Amino acid sequence: MRPIRPIRSRVFQLSLLTSAIFGLAACAVVATLYFSSVEAVTRQIEATIDAEIKGLSEQYRQFGTAGLIRSVQNRTRQRARPGAIYLVVDSGFVPLAGNIAAWPQEEPDARRWVTFSFRTGSAADNRPGAGGEARGRMFRLPGGYFLLVGHDLREQQRVTARTRGTLILAGIVAVLFAVASGGLLSWLVLRRLDGINRTSREIMAGDLARRVPETGRGDEFDRLAQSLNAMLSQNEKLFVGMREVAENLAHDLRSPLGRVRQRLERQLSDSLSAGEKSALAMEALDETDRMLATFNAILSIAQADSGAPKRSFEPVDLRILLQDVADLYEPLAEEAGARLTLALPGRPVVVRGNRDMLFQACANLLDNAIKYGVESAGPAQPSAIDLDLDAAGESARFAVRDRGAGLHGEALERARERFYRADASRTTGGSGLGLALVDAVARLHDGTLTLAAAGPGLRATVQLPLDKNAPAQETTGGAGAEPVGATGADPV
Repeated sequence: MRPIRPIRSRVFQLSLLTSAIFGLAACAVVATLYFSSVEAVTRQIEATIDAEIKGLSEQYRQFGTAGLIRSVQNRTRQRARPGAIYLVVDSGFVPLAGNIAAWPQEEPDARRWVTFSFRTGSAADNRPGAGGEARGRMFRLPGGYFLLVGHDLREQQRVTARTRGTLILAGIVAVLFAVASGGLLSWLVLRRLDGINRTSREIMAGDLARRVPETGRGDEFDRLAQSLNAMLSQNEKLFVGMREVAENLAHDLRSPLGRVRQRLERQLSDSLSAGEKSALAMEALDETDRMLATFNAILSIAQADSGAPKRSFEPVDLRILLQDVADLYEPLAEEAGARLTLALPGRPVVVRGNRDMLFQACANLLDNAIKYGVESAGPAQPSAIDLDLDAAGESARFAVRDRGAGLHGEALERARERFYRADASRTTGGSGLGLALVDAVARLHDGTLTLAAAGPGLRATVQLPLDKNAPAQETTGGAGAEPVGATGADPV
């Protein structure tokens, strides 16, 4: 997998887009300020020209054309009015007084304002000098004379040119800054993403223990890394579990398949009688039934994990269900040397679920208690197995307790795993799927399976939510339950 080039990264493109948007906004603000300042300078120039016109008009009213010409000559010789332009011409546009060489050729607007080109020079010697651009107003005076009052725009144009250059430079700097910031952000982000990519490639190569590195700053990348690491840990756990399931399944099926093959081979022998061959066939059928039971348990767990049975959920009275299970397993418990006691509350305890799966879950708990939890000293002192049901709050709980050796430590923690057996040699009966199926059924019904050492023995408790739509149910605890088959009563 080739690393992403920064210029092609989405972060770089978004950085450029963001920088462009802010750049355009800044340019819009600067341009607004620029044109506003130019407009302000223009109005200031026009105000100055209006003041000059007002003064010259006063001179014209008092002293006539001659006084106007003297006033213009005096003003052109003064240094206190930098940029001021004056010109008085006769009807033939011959300059009489002023500081520009000729009458402008441009036509004024309706308000007699005109922007024109000029050359400096004395009206007396008519010697043109430097040129430029100015703005002013034109007036026609009595007697065929014309007056022009204006202001040189060259300084304003220099300021405008400098401002325009500054804007262009700022735009170039903004573009360079956008590219640099986009590249820096892309490098920072891609460096973190490359770490994630490297980790994913190492995991795909088989190193399931690899995790995404964290910086410890607690930023969004660390939160992403924590989420990914949690997912990777769960995936590793599931993968290891699947591998163990496959290994355990192969181990558990190899022996019964070998025994079935041996029995079938012996049936081909001519030295066996018909009765012996029939016995071998029955033994082979028994082995096949045990393998089918293992596969059925696996399918049941998969079905429960998929959530498909939820479509067939219905109200189930746990009192009736546990009574049926106890009736079924009471003879088996007696045969194994155990006394099964059942304690039920006085009213129905209804949950919503799949009756067959709940029956199977309870049956698995009783079957495990009978197989592994019976420690009897003889018929006079049978071992005890308790099956209790109670309801409290919004939950119902049924529990199976035996008086056997129980489970402790790692065995207690891993007992719900598929194919797990406390007997590492795997010489005892069973497939290691009983508690895994109970756990899957509990999770399917939004409940939990809890295993706890009972000292002596093991207590397995399944907690399920009560059916809220069921009629009012008594929610007393186990202390208020009415035992059936408890001490002082006949066992179930």
